Amino acid sequence: MILFFLEPEVSGGHGEQTIYGTEEDVVKEGISGKIKFLHYEFEGWLGDDLLESTPAFIISSNLEDELKKSEFKDYKLEKCLITMSDVFMELYPNKELPSFTRFIPLGTVEIEGENFNNWSGHDFCLSSKGELVLTKKALDFLNKFSIRHCDITSLTQS
Repeated sequence: MILFFLEPEVSGGHGEQTIYGTEEDVVKEGISGKIKFLHYEFEGWLGDDLLESTPAFIISSNLEDELKKSEFKDYKLEKCLITMSDVFMELYPNKELPSFTRFIPLGTVEIEGENFNNWSGHDFCLSSKGELVLTKKALDFLNKFSIRHCDITSLTQS
């Protein structure tokens, strides 16, 4: 079995209105529990539909719509606040962003180097460090969208 470790485009970071979780939240919900509410503030954007600000991911409305129609069920979507920084507004005064939603994979996996173990069997997974890991089926689905600036590494089972 081969899984894929994705490092999506980072177009910004956690904004001032991000609400962080407690250690109890992380124990209960995994690494995604570190953030209770995500405020993603754009600094730039190269156009990808999947973006990251560790340990959180957001997806464009286009990707969200198709994901909801798909057979995939091992993820959660949450509303988030999207803003553009002053730098973004200066650099891209006429650029319009699509709407984005927080994407939370529900599967788990452990990564060590280019190997994985203790995979939960889900198509969308997070490691304990917040690394996004997908099956080939999930990656094939994502490849229908813009992920040009996403680094992808193959992982083999150890």
